[in-house]
Amino acid sequence: MQPGASLNLLEIIGLLVGGLALFLYGLECMTAGLKAIAGARLQSLLGTLTASRLRGVLAGAGITALLNSSTITTVLLVGFVSAGLMTLTQSIPVIMGANIGSTLTAQIIAFNISAITPFLLALGFLLHGFGRQELLRQLGGVLLGLGLLFLGIEFMGNATRPLRNYEPFIATMQDMRNPLLGILIGAAFTAIVQSSAATLAIVIALGSQGLIPLESGIALILGANVGTCGTALLAAIGKNAEATQVGVVHLLFNMLGVLFFAFIIPQFADVVRMVSPSAPELTGVARLAAETPRQAANAHTIFSVFSTGVLIWFAGPIGWLAQRIAPATRKGLHDPGLPRYLDDTLLDMPALGIARVQLELTNLGRQVRGLVERSAEIAMRGTPEDVVAIAGQDQAAESLSTAIIGYIGKLSDANDSGDQSRQMVDLTRIAATLDAIREVATTSMLALSQRRLSQGADIDQLRNADAAAFASSVIAHLDSAVNTVAHPDIDAVESIVAAKSTLETMAATARQGIMADLRPRSTEDVANFRMANDMIEHLNEVARLSRALAKATTSLRDVRVDDAEASMSPTLKEST
Repeated sequence: MQPGASLNLLEIIGLLVGGLALFLYGLECMTAGLKAIAGARLQSLLGTLTASRLRGVLAGAGITALLNSSTITTVLLVGFVSAGLMTLTQSIPVIMGANIGSTLTAQIIAFNISAITPFLLALGFLLHGFGRQELLRQLGGVLLGLGLLFLGIEFMGNATRPLRNYEPFIATMQDMRNPLLGILIGAAFTAIVQSSAATLAIVIALGSQGLIPLESGIALILGANVGTCGTALLAAIGKNAEATQVGVVHLLFNMLGVLFFAFIIPQFADVVRMVSPSAPELTGVARLAAETPRQAANAHTIFSVFSTGVLIWFAGPIGWLAQRIAPATRKGLHDPGLPRYLDDTLLDMPALGIARVQLELTNLGRQVRGLVERSAEIAMRGTPEDVVAIAGQDQAAESLSTAIIGYIGKLSDANDSGDQSRQMVDLTRIAATLDAIREVATTSMLALSQRRLSQGADIDQLRNADAAAFASSVIAHLDSAVNTVAHPDIDAVESIVAAKSTLETMAATARQGIMADLRPRSTEDVANFRMANDMIEHLNEVARLSRALAKATTSLRDVRVDDAEASMSPTLKEST
Protein backbone atom coordinates (compact mmCIF):
# COMPACT_ATOMS: atom_id res chain seq x y z
CA MET A 1 0.00 0.00 0.00
CA GLN A 2 1.24 3.43 -0.89
CA PRO A 3 1.93 5.75 2.05
CA GLY A 4 -0.93 8.05 1.13
CA ALA A 5 -3.47 5.34 0.29
CA SER A 6 -5.21 5.53 3.67
CA LEU A 7 -5.45 9.31 3.69
CA ASN A 8 -8.91 10.83 3.41
CA LEU A 9 -7.88 13.99 1.55
CA LEU A 10 -11.39 15.42 1.48
CA GLU A 11 -11.69 15.18 5.25
CA ILE A 12 -8.19 16.61 5.79
CA ILE A 13 -8.81 19.57 3.48
CA GLY A 14 -12.27 20.17 4.94
CA LEU A 15 -11.01 20.25 8.51
CA LEU A 16 -8.01 22.36 7.58
CA VAL A 17 -9.99 24.96 5.62
CA GLY A 18 -12.82 24.96 8.14
CA GLY A 19 -10.40 25.29 11.02
CA LEU A 20 -8.65 28.20 9.32
CA ALA A 21 -12.02 29.87 8.68
CA LEU A 22 -13.00 29.42 12.34
CA PHE A 23 -9.64 30.80 13.44
CA LEU A 24 -9.89 33.89 11.23
CA TYR A 25 -13.51 34.53 12.21
CA GLY A 26 -12.67 34.09 15.88
CA LEU A 27 -9.76 36.49 15.47
CA GLU A 28 -12.11 38.99 13.81
CA CYS A 29 -14.68 38.65 16.64
CA MET A 30 -12.00 39.05 19.28
CA THR A 31 -10.49 42.06 17.52
CA ALA A 32 -13.91 43.71 17.08
CA GLY A 33 -14.66 43.32 20.79
CA LEU A 34 -11.26 44.63 21.82
CA LYS A 35 -11.64 47.59 19.46
CA ALA A 36 -14.94 48.52 21.07
CA ILE A 37 -13.58 48.12 24.60
CA ALA A 38 -10.27 49.88 23.96
CA GLY A 39 -11.38 52.38 21.31
CA ALA A 40 -11.80 55.29 23.70
CA ARG A 41 -8.37 54.59 25.18
CA LEU A 42 -6.59 54.46 21.84
CA GLN A 43 -6.73 58.23 21.50
CA SER A 44 -4.73 58.70 24.73
CA LEU A 45 -2.27 56.00 23.64
CA LEU A 46 -1.79 57.78 20.33
CA GLY A 47 -1.02 60.95 22.23
CA THR A 48 2.22 59.37 23.46
CA LEU A 49 3.59 58.78 19.96
CA THR A 50 5.67 61.92 19.60
CA ALA A 51 7.29 61.90 23.03
CA SER A 52 10.25 59.59 22.40
CA ARG A 53 11.34 56.53 20.50
CA LEU A 54 10.75 54.27 23.48
CA ARG A 55 7.26 55.62 24.10
CA GLY A 56 6.50 55.25 20.40
CA VAL A 57 7.52 51.59 20.56
CA LEU A 58 5.43 51.05 23.68
CA ALA A 59 2.43 52.80 22.13
CA GLY A 60 2.71 50.67 18.97
CA ALA A 61 3.02 47.49 21.02
CA GLY A 62 0.11 48.48 23.25
CA ILE A 63 -2.23 49.42 20.41
CA THR A 64 -1.40 46.24 18.49
CA ALA A 65 -1.90 44.09 21.58
CA LEU A 66 -5.30 45.73 22.11
CA LEU A 67 -6.34 45.42 18.46
CA ASN A 68 -4.73 42.01 18.00
CA SER A 69 -3.25 42.98 14.64
CA SER A 70 -0.09 44.78 13.58
CA THR A 71 -1.67 45.19 10.16
CA ILE A 72 -4.49 47.32 11.59
CA THR A 73 -1.99 49.45 13.50
CA THR A 74 0.08 50.02 10.38
CA VAL A 75 -3.01 50.84 8.31
CA LEU A 76 -4.00 53.36 11.01
CA LEU A 77 -0.56 54.92 10.76
CA VAL A 78 -1.00 55.22 6.99
CA GLY A 79 -4.16 57.23 7.67
CA PHE A 80 -2.50 59.42 10.32
CA VAL A 81 0.48 60.28 8.11
CA SER A 82 -1.79 60.81 5.10
CA ALA A 83 -3.91 63.25 7.12
CA GLY A 84 -0.85 65.12 8.36
CA LEU A 85 -1.50 64.14 11.99
CA MET A 86 1.90 62.47 12.29
CA THR A 87 5.24 62.65 10.51
CA LEU A 88 6.97 59.65 9.00
CA THR A 89 9.73 59.87 11.63
CA GLN A 90 7.17 59.72 14.44
CA SER A 91 5.54 56.65 12.89
CA ILE A 92 8.68 54.49 12.64
CA PRO A 93 8.99 53.52 16.35
CA VAL A 94 5.25 52.76 16.38
CA ILE A 95 5.64 50.39 13.41
CA MET A 96 8.47 48.62 15.21
CA GLY A 97 6.43 48.39 18.41
CA ALA A 98 3.51 46.97 16.44
CA ASN A 99 5.61 43.93 15.54
CA ILE A 100 6.25 43.31 19.23
CA GLY A 101 2.58 43.70 20.09
CA SER A 102 1.58 41.18 17.43
CA THR A 103 3.53 38.45 19.24
CA LEU A 104 0.90 38.43 22.00
CA THR A 105 -1.50 36.53 19.72
CA ALA A 106 1.14 33.88 19.05
CA GLN A 107 1.81 33.47 22.75
CA ILE A 108 -1.92 33.07 23.45
CA ILE A 109 -2.57 30.47 20.77
CA ALA A 110 0.50 28.47 21.81
CA PHE A 111 -1.36 27.47 24.98
CA ASN A 112 -3.11 24.11 24.81
CA ILE A 113 -6.41 24.97 26.46
CA SER A 114 -8.71 22.79 24.37
CA ALA A 115 -10.32 21.51 27.57
CA ILE A 116 -11.79 24.94 28.40
CA THR A 117 -12.64 25.95 24.81
CA PRO A 118 -16.31 24.86 25.18
CA PHE A 119 -16.62 26.97 28.34
CA LEU A 120 -15.13 30.01 26.56
CA LEU A 121 -17.67 29.56 23.76
CA ALA A 122 -20.60 29.14 26.15
CA LEU A 123 -19.67 32.06 28.40
CA GLY A 124 -18.89 34.29 25.43
CA PHE A 125 -22.24 33.49 23.81
CA LEU A 126 -24.17 34.20 27.01
CA LEU A 127 -22.44 37.53 27.65
CA HIS A 128 -22.59 38.65 24.01
CA GLY A 129 -26.21 37.61 23.52
CA PHE A 130 -27.74 38.47 26.87
CA GLY A 131 -25.42 40.95 28.58
CA ARG A 132 -27.29 44.06 29.74
CA GLN A 133 -24.30 46.36 29.63
CA GLU A 134 -22.40 47.24 26.49
CA LEU A 135 -19.07 46.35 28.13
CA LEU A 136 -20.33 42.87 29.01
CA ARG A 137 -21.56 42.28 25.46
CA GLN A 138 -18.21 43.35 24.00
CA LEU A 139 -16.35 41.19 26.54
CA GLY A 140 -18.59 38.31 25.48
CA GLY A 141 -17.55 38.92 21.89
CA VAL A 142 -13.89 38.72 22.91
CA LEU A 143 -14.41 35.41 24.76
CA LEU A 144 -16.50 34.00 21.93
CA GLY A 145 -13.79 34.97 19.45
CA LEU A 146 -11.11 33.43 21.67
CA GLY A 147 -13.08 30.19 21.87
CA LEU A 148 -13.57 30.06 18.11
CA LEU A 149 -9.87 30.78 17.65
CA PHE A 150 -8.84 27.78 19.77
CA LEU A 151 -11.53 25.62 18.19
CA GLY A 152 -10.12 26.49 14.77
CA ILE A 153 -6.62 25.49 15.87
CA GLU A 154 -8.02 22.21 17.22
CA PHE A 155 -9.69 21.54 13.86
CA MET A 156 -6.43 22.21 12.04
CA GLY A 157 -4.58 19.95 14.46
CA ASN A 158 -7.09 17.15 13.85
CA ALA A 159 -6.75 17.70 10.10
CA THR A 160 -2.98 17.25 10.19
CA ARG A 161 -2.90 14.31 12.61
CA PRO A 162 -3.16 11.66 9.85
CA LEU A 163 -0.10 13.21 8.20
CA ARG A 164 2.16 12.02 11.03
CA ASN A 165 2.90 8.82 9.13
CA TYR A 166 2.69 10.24 5.61
CA GLU A 167 6.27 10.20 4.35
CA PRO A 168 5.90 12.67 1.43
CA PHE A 169 4.48 15.31 3.78
CA ILE A 170 7.17 14.72 6.40
CA ALA A 171 9.82 15.04 3.69
CA THR A 172 8.27 18.33 2.54
CA MET A 173 8.40 19.71 6.07
CA GLN A 174 12.03 18.72 6.30
CA ASP A 175 12.74 20.42 2.96
CA MET A 176 11.40 23.63 4.41
CA ARG A 177 14.52 23.81 6.50
CA ASN A 178 15.70 25.60 3.36
CA PRO A 179 15.03 29.14 4.58
CA LEU A 180 14.24 30.62 1.17
CA LEU A 181 11.47 28.11 0.47
CA GLY A 182 9.93 28.51 3.92
CA ILE A 183 10.10 32.29 3.82
CA LEU A 184 8.47 32.42 0.37
CA ILE A 185 5.65 30.07 1.42
CA GLY A 186 5.05 32.00 4.65
CA ALA A 187 5.05 35.35 2.86
CA ALA A 188 2.71 34.19 0.09
CA PHE A 189 0.21 32.56 2.43
CA THR A 190 0.17 35.56 4.78
CA ALA A 191 -0.34 37.97 1.89
CA ILE A 192 -3.28 35.89 0.64
CA VAL A 193 -5.13 35.57 3.98
CA GLN A 194 -3.90 39.01 5.17
CA SER A 195 -3.12 37.67 8.62
CA SER A 196 0.27 36.69 9.98
CA ALA A 197 -1.58 35.17 12.95
CA ALA A 198 -3.13 32.62 10.60
CA THR A 199 0.33 31.52 9.44
CA LEU A 200 1.46 31.22 13.05
CA ALA A 201 -1.67 29.24 13.87
CA ILE A 202 -0.86 26.71 11.14
CA VAL A 203 2.75 26.46 12.35
CA ILE A 204 1.50 25.82 15.88
CA ALA A 205 -1.12 23.33 14.66
CA LEU A 206 1.53 21.41 12.75
CA GLY A 207 3.90 21.67 15.70
CA SER A 208 1.27 20.31 18.07
CA GLN A 209 1.21 17.14 15.96
CA GLY A 210 5.02 16.93 15.81
CA LEU A 211 4.91 17.45 12.05
CA ILE A 212 7.20 20.43 11.63
CA PRO A 213 10.71 20.99 12.98
CA LEU A 214 11.39 24.31 14.65
CA GLU A 215 13.75 25.41 11.87
CA SER A 216 10.97 25.07 9.28
CA GLY A 217 8.53 26.85 11.57
CA ILE A 218 10.96 29.76 11.98
CA ALA A 219 11.29 30.09 8.19
CA LEU A 220 7.50 30.28 7.85
CA ILE A 221 7.32 32.85 10.66
CA LEU A 222 9.97 35.00 8.98
CA GLY A 223 7.99 34.84 5.76
CA ALA A 224 4.80 35.83 7.59
CA ASN A 225 6.52 39.01 8.77
CA VAL A 226 7.20 39.95 5.15
CA GLY A 227 3.74 38.96 3.87
CA THR A 228 1.93 41.01 6.48
CA CYS A 229 3.35 44.22 4.96
CA GLY A 230 1.15 43.82 1.89
CA THR A 231 -2.03 45.10 3.54
CA ALA A 232 -0.42 48.36 4.64
CA LEU A 233 0.99 48.92 1.16
CA LEU A 234 -2.47 48.32 -0.31
CA ALA A 235 -3.98 50.77 2.18
CA ALA A 236 -1.58 53.45 0.94
CA ILE A 237 -2.83 53.18 -2.65
CA GLY A 238 -4.61 56.39 -3.61
CA LYS A 239 -3.16 58.34 -0.68
CA ASN A 240 -0.25 60.74 -0.73
CA ALA A 241 3.39 59.69 -0.94
CA GLU A 242 3.90 60.37 2.78
CA ALA A 243 1.35 57.63 3.54
CA THR A 244 3.01 55.23 1.09
CA GLN A 245 6.26 55.77 2.98
CA VAL A 246 4.67 54.22 6.09
CA GLY A 247 4.02 50.98 4.21
CA VAL A 248 7.55 51.09 2.79
CA VAL A 249 9.04 51.58 6.28
CA HIS A 250 7.08 48.56 7.54
CA LEU A 251 8.37 46.47 4.64
CA LEU A 252 11.98 47.66 5.05
CA PHE A 253 11.96 47.02 8.80
CA ASN A 254 10.64 43.49 8.47
CA MET A 255 12.82 42.61 5.49
CA LEU A 256 15.99 43.79 7.24
CA GLY A 257 15.15 41.65 10.25
CA VAL A 258 14.31 38.65 8.08
CA LEU A 259 17.53 39.02 6.05
CA PHE A 260 19.56 38.90 9.25
CA PHE A 261 17.81 35.87 10.77
CA ALA A 262 17.52 33.93 7.50
CA PHE A 263 21.24 33.17 7.61
CA ILE A 264 21.31 31.99 11.21
CA ILE A 265 18.09 29.95 11.50
CA PRO A 266 19.81 26.82 12.97
CA GLN A 267 21.64 28.91 15.59
CA PHE A 268 18.48 30.93 16.27
CA ALA A 269 16.52 27.69 16.74
CA ASP A 270 19.10 26.52 19.32
CA VAL A 271 18.70 29.78 21.28
CA VAL A 272 14.91 29.44 21.20
CA ARG A 273 15.13 25.87 22.50
CA MET A 274 17.36 27.04 25.36
CA VAL A 275 14.89 29.70 26.55
CA SER A 276 11.70 27.68 25.97
CA PRO A 277 10.13 25.01 28.21
CA SER A 278 11.27 21.50 27.36
CA ALA A 279 9.82 18.03 27.83
CA PRO A 280 12.87 15.74 28.26
CA GLU A 281 10.67 12.92 29.57
CA LEU A 282 9.21 12.56 26.07
CA THR A 283 10.86 11.38 22.87
CA GLY A 284 10.39 11.61 19.12
CA VAL A 285 7.15 13.04 17.74
CA ALA A 286 5.61 13.34 21.20
CA ARG A 287 8.39 15.64 22.34
CA LEU A 288 8.15 17.75 19.19
CA ALA A 289 4.40 18.07 19.74
CA ALA A 290 4.90 19.20 23.33
CA GLU A 291 7.72 21.68 22.70
CA THR A 292 7.29 23.16 19.20
CA PRO A 293 4.16 25.34 19.73
CA ARG A 294 5.71 27.40 22.53
CA GLN A 295 9.07 27.47 20.76
CA ALA A 296 7.42 28.88 17.61
CA ALA A 297 5.67 31.59 19.65
CA ASN A 298 8.91 32.46 21.45
CA ALA A 299 10.79 32.59 18.14
CA HIS A 300 8.31 35.17 16.87
CA THR A 301 8.67 37.25 20.04
CA ILE A 302 12.48 37.10 20.08
CA PHE A 303 12.64 38.02 16.39
CA SER A 304 10.40 41.07 16.88
CA VAL A 305 12.05 42.30 20.07
CA PHE A 306 15.60 41.82 18.77
CA SER A 307 14.84 43.48 15.42
CA THR A 308 13.26 46.45 17.16
CA GLY A 309 16.06 46.74 19.69
CA VAL A 310 18.66 46.93 16.90
CA LEU A 311 16.83 48.82 14.15
CA ILE A 312 15.28 51.47 16.39
CA TRP A 313 18.70 53.18 16.33
CA PHE A 314 18.54 53.29 12.54
CA ALA A 315 15.09 54.87 12.32
CA GLY A 316 16.54 57.91 10.58
CA PRO A 317 18.25 56.01 7.74
CA ILE A 318 15.20 53.74 7.30
CA GLY A 319 12.97 56.80 7.02
CA TRP A 320 15.41 58.42 4.59
CA LEU A 321 15.42 55.30 2.40
CA ALA A 322 11.59 55.14 2.43
CA GLN A 323 11.45 58.78 1.33
CA ARG A 324 13.77 57.99 -1.58
CA ILE A 325 11.67 55.00 -2.63
CA ALA A 326 8.41 57.01 -2.41
CA PRO A 327 9.36 60.70 -2.80
CA ALA A 328 7.09 63.14 -0.98
CA THR A 329 4.72 65.30 -2.95
CA ARG A 330 4.88 69.08 -2.93
CA LYS A 331 2.96 70.77 -0.14
CA GLY A 332 -0.13 72.90 -0.60
CA LEU A 333 -1.71 70.88 -3.43
CA HIS A 334 -4.56 69.42 -1.38
CA ASP A 335 -8.04 70.04 -2.81
CA PRO A 336 -9.98 71.98 -0.13
CA GLY A 337 -13.17 70.19 -1.20
CA LEU A 338 -11.73 66.77 -0.29
CA PRO A 339 -11.43 65.45 3.28
CA ARG A 340 -7.98 65.42 4.86
CA TYR A 341 -8.71 63.38 8.00
CA LEU A 342 -11.54 60.96 7.24
CA ASP A 343 -10.40 57.37 6.90
CA ASP A 344 -12.66 54.39 6.17
CA THR A 345 -10.25 52.20 8.17
CA LEU A 346 -11.70 53.74 11.31
CA LEU A 347 -15.36 53.07 10.53
CA ASP A 348 -15.46 50.11 12.90
CA MET A 349 -13.64 52.08 15.62
CA PRO A 350 -16.13 54.91 16.30
CA ALA A 351 -14.07 56.49 19.09
CA LEU A 352 -11.24 57.22 16.66
CA GLY A 353 -13.64 57.94 13.80
CA ILE A 354 -15.39 60.62 15.87
CA ALA A 355 -12.04 62.25 16.62
CA ARG A 356 -11.30 62.37 12.88
CA VAL A 357 -14.69 63.93 12.16
CA GLN A 358 -13.95 66.61 14.77
CA LEU A 359 -10.71 67.45 12.97
CA GLU A 360 -12.44 67.54 9.58
CA LEU A 361 -15.22 69.75 10.94
CA THR A 362 -12.56 72.11 12.29
CA ASN A 363 -11.07 72.19 8.80
CA LEU A 364 -14.52 72.98 7.37
CA GLY A 365 -15.08 75.61 10.06
CA ARG A 366 -11.91 77.44 9.07
CA GLN A 367 -13.01 77.45 5.45
CA VAL A 368 -16.42 78.81 6.47
CA ARG A 369 -14.75 81.46 8.62
CA GLY A 370 -12.74 82.55 5.57
CA LEU A 371 -15.94 82.71 3.52
CA VAL A 372 -17.65 84.93 6.11
CA GLU A 373 -14.73 87.34 6.22
CA ARG A 374 -14.33 87.45 2.44
CA SER A 375 -18.08 87.76 1.77
CA ALA A 376 -18.37 90.67 4.20
CA GLU A 377 -15.53 92.39 2.38
CA ILE A 378 -17.10 91.74 -1.03
CA ALA A 379 -20.46 93.05 0.16
CA MET A 380 -18.85 96.37 1.02
CA ARG A 381 -16.47 96.93 -1.87
CA GLY A 382 -16.20 93.79 -4.04
CA THR A 383 -16.38 93.56 -7.83
CA PRO A 384 -18.43 91.14 -9.95
CA GLU A 385 -15.22 89.17 -10.50
CA ASP A 386 -14.87 88.77 -6.72
CA VAL A 387 -18.38 87.32 -6.52
CA VAL A 388 -17.53 84.75 -9.20
CA ALA A 389 -14.21 83.86 -7.54
CA ILE A 390 -15.74 83.12 -4.13
CA ALA A 391 -18.22 80.71 -5.71
CA GLY A 392 -15.40 78.16 -6.12
CA GLN A 393 -14.53 78.39 -2.41
CA ASP A 394 -18.20 77.95 -1.55
CA GLN A 395 -18.42 74.84 -3.74
CA ALA A 396 -15.34 73.34 -2.06
CA ALA A 397 -16.81 73.92 1.42
CA GLU A 398 -20.13 72.40 0.33
CA SER A 399 -18.37 69.31 -1.07
CA LEU A 400 -16.39 68.86 2.14
CA SER A 401 -19.55 69.18 4.24
CA THR A 402 -21.26 66.52 2.11
CA ALA A 403 -18.30 64.15 2.61
CA ILE A 404 -18.33 64.72 6.38
CA ILE A 405 -22.04 64.04 6.77
CA GLY A 406 -21.73 60.92 4.62
CA TYR A 407 -18.85 59.67 6.78
CA ILE A 408 -20.86 60.28 9.96
CA GLY A 409 -23.63 58.17 8.43
CA LYS A 410 -21.19 55.31 7.82
CA LEU A 411 -19.88 55.63 11.38
CA SER A 412 -23.44 55.42 12.70
CA ASP A 413 -24.03 52.18 10.81
CA ALA A 414 -21.04 50.57 12.55
CA ASN A 415 -21.85 51.93 16.03
CA ASP A 416 -24.22 50.57 18.67
CA SER A 417 -23.17 52.71 21.64
CA GLY A 418 -25.77 55.15 22.99
CA ASP A 419 -23.24 57.79 24.01
CA GLN A 420 -21.42 57.70 20.68
CA SER A 421 -24.73 57.80 18.80
CA ARG A 422 -25.60 61.05 20.58
CA GLN A 423 -22.17 62.40 19.76
CA MET A 424 -22.71 61.61 16.09
CA VAL A 425 -26.05 63.42 16.16
CA ASP A 426 -24.23 66.47 17.52
CA LEU A 427 -21.49 66.14 14.91
CA THR A 428 -24.23 66.26 12.27
CA ARG A 429 -25.70 69.33 13.98
CA ILE A 430 -22.27 70.99 13.86
CA ALA A 431 -21.96 70.25 10.13
CA ALA A 432 -25.47 71.59 9.50
CA THR A 433 -24.72 74.73 11.54
CA LEU A 434 -21.54 75.37 9.57
CA ASP A 435 -23.59 74.93 6.38
CA ALA A 436 -26.06 77.52 7.67
CA ILE A 437 -23.23 79.98 8.39
CA ARG A 438 -21.83 79.33 4.92
CA GLU A 439 -25.26 80.08 3.42
CA VAL A 440 -25.41 83.39 5.29
CA ALA A 441 -22.01 84.32 3.89
CA THR A 442 -22.36 83.15 0.31
CA THR A 443 -26.06 83.83 -0.22
CA SER A 444 -27.27 86.61 2.06
CA MET A 445 -24.10 88.70 2.21
CA LEU A 446 -23.35 88.32 -1.48
CA ALA A 447 -26.94 89.33 -2.27
CA LEU A 448 -26.08 92.65 -0.65
CA SER A 449 -23.12 92.92 -2.99
CA GLN A 450 -25.41 92.34 -5.96
CA ARG A 451 -27.80 95.04 -4.71
CA ARG A 452 -24.93 97.45 -4.19
CA LEU A 453 -23.53 96.80 -7.66
CA SER A 454 -26.93 97.05 -9.38
CA GLN A 455 -27.74 100.34 -7.63
CA GLY A 456 -24.25 101.75 -8.02
CA ALA A 457 -24.27 102.49 -4.29
CA ASP A 458 -21.22 103.28 -2.18
CA ILE A 459 -21.69 101.97 1.35
CA ASP A 460 -17.98 101.67 2.09
CA GLN A 461 -18.27 105.09 3.72
CA LEU A 462 -20.59 103.51 6.28
CA ARG A 463 -17.82 101.20 7.54
CA ASN A 464 -17.19 103.23 10.69
CA ALA A 465 -15.10 102.15 13.67
CA ASP A 466 -18.09 100.71 15.56
CA ALA A 467 -19.25 98.63 12.58
CA ALA A 468 -15.71 97.38 11.93
CA ALA A 469 -15.28 96.42 15.60
CA PHE A 470 -18.59 94.56 15.55
CA ALA A 471 -17.64 92.63 12.39
CA SER A 472 -14.23 91.74 13.83
CA SER A 473 -15.80 90.53 17.08
CA VAL A 474 -18.30 88.33 15.24
CA ILE A 475 -15.52 86.68 13.23
CA ALA A 476 -13.45 86.18 16.41
CA HIS A 477 -16.59 84.71 18.01
CA LEU A 478 -16.90 82.25 15.10
CA ASP A 479 -13.19 81.42 15.40
CA SER A 480 -13.60 80.51 19.05
CA ALA A 481 -16.64 78.35 18.31
CA VAL A 482 -14.79 76.46 15.56
CA ASN A 483 -11.90 75.78 17.95
CA THR A 484 -14.27 74.10 20.42
CA VAL A 485 -15.12 71.45 17.80
CA ALA A 486 -11.67 69.82 17.97
CA HIS A 487 -11.07 70.83 21.60
CA PRO A 488 -14.40 70.80 23.46
CA ASP A 489 -14.17 72.87 26.63
CA ILE A 490 -17.15 73.76 28.80
CA ASP A 491 -15.52 77.00 29.96
CA ALA A 492 -14.86 78.09 26.38
CA VAL A 493 -18.45 77.29 25.42
CA GLU A 494 -19.81 79.27 28.36
CA SER A 495 -17.61 82.21 27.41
CA ILE A 496 -18.91 82.13 23.83
CA VAL A 497 -22.54 81.97 24.96
CA ALA A 498 -22.01 84.70 27.57
CA ALA A 499 -20.74 87.05 24.84
CA LYS A 500 -24.26 87.27 23.40
CA SER A 501 -25.24 90.46 25.24
CA THR A 502 -21.90 92.12 24.42
CA LEU A 503 -22.31 91.46 20.71
CA GLU A 504 -25.91 92.68 20.76
CA THR A 505 -24.75 95.92 22.39
CA MET A 506 -22.01 96.30 19.78
CA ALA A 507 -24.57 95.73 16.99
CA ALA A 508 -26.86 98.44 18.41
CA THR A 509 -23.92 100.84 18.70
CA ALA A 510 -22.93 100.15 15.08
CA ARG A 511 -26.48 100.89 13.91
CA GLN A 512 -26.54 104.18 15.82
CA GLY A 513 -23.17 105.15 14.37
CA ILE A 514 -24.33 104.44 10.81
CA MET A 515 -27.55 106.35 11.40
CA ALA A 516 -25.59 109.31 12.74
CA ASP A 517 -23.14 109.26 9.84
CA LEU A 518 -25.77 108.85 7.14
CA ARG A 519 -28.73 110.89 8.48
CA PRO A 520 -30.96 109.26 5.82
CA ARG A 521 -33.35 111.66 4.09
CA SER A 522 -33.19 110.80 0.40
CA THR A 523 -34.29 107.51 -1.17
CA GLU A 524 -30.64 106.71 -1.90
CA ASP A 525 -29.63 107.27 1.72
CA VAL A 526 -32.45 105.04 2.95
CA ALA A 527 -31.38 102.28 0.53
CA ASN A 528 -27.80 102.55 1.75
CA PHE A 529 -28.91 102.42 5.37
CA ARG A 530 -30.99 99.32 4.68
CA MET A 531 -27.99 97.59 3.14
CA ALA A 532 -25.77 98.50 6.07
CA ASN A 533 -28.45 97.43 8.54
CA ASP A 534 -28.94 94.14 6.64
CA MET A 535 -25.20 93.49 6.91
CA ILE A 536 -25.39 93.95 10.68
CA GLU A 537 -28.32 91.51 10.80
CA HIS A 538 -26.40 88.94 8.77
CA LEU A 539 -23.44 89.28 11.15
CA ASN A 540 -25.86 88.90 14.06
CA GLU A 541 -27.08 85.67 12.48
CA VAL A 542 -23.49 84.43 12.18
CA ALA A 543 -22.98 85.19 15.89
CA ARG A 544 -26.17 83.32 16.82
CA LEU A 545 -25.17 80.30 14.77
CA SER A 546 -21.68 80.42 16.31
CA ARG A 547 -23.23 80.07 19.76
CA ALA A 548 -25.31 77.13 18.54
CA LEU A 549 -22.14 75.61 17.07
CA ALA A 550 -20.28 75.87 20.38
CA LYS A 551 -23.18 74.41 22.38
CA ALA A 552 -23.34 71.40 20.07
CA THR A 553 -19.79 70.42 21.07
CA THR A 554 -20.56 69.74 24.73
CA SER A 555 -21.28 66.01 24.18
CA LEU A 556 -17.91 65.54 22.50
CA ARG A 557 -15.99 65.81 25.75
CA ASP A 558 -14.83 62.70 27.62
CA VAL A 559 -18.05 62.52 29.68
CA ARG A 560 -21.57 61.22 29.18
CA VAL A 561 -23.95 63.61 27.45
CA ASP A 562 -26.36 63.68 30.36
CA ASP A 563 -23.49 64.36 32.78
CA ALA A 564 -22.42 67.31 30.65
CA GLU A 565 -25.96 68.65 30.63
CA ALA A 566 -26.17 68.34 34.40
CA SER A 567 -22.94 70.28 34.86
CA MET A 568 -23.95 73.16 32.60
CA SER A 569 -24.23 76.55 34.21
CA PRO A 570 -27.39 78.62 33.78
CA THR A 571 -25.48 80.79 31.27
CA LEU A 572 -24.94 77.84 28.93
CA LYS A 573 -28.51 76.58 29.29
CA GLU A 574 -30.09 79.84 28.18
CA SER A 575 -31.38 79.95 24.63
CA THR A 576 -29.25 81.33 21.87
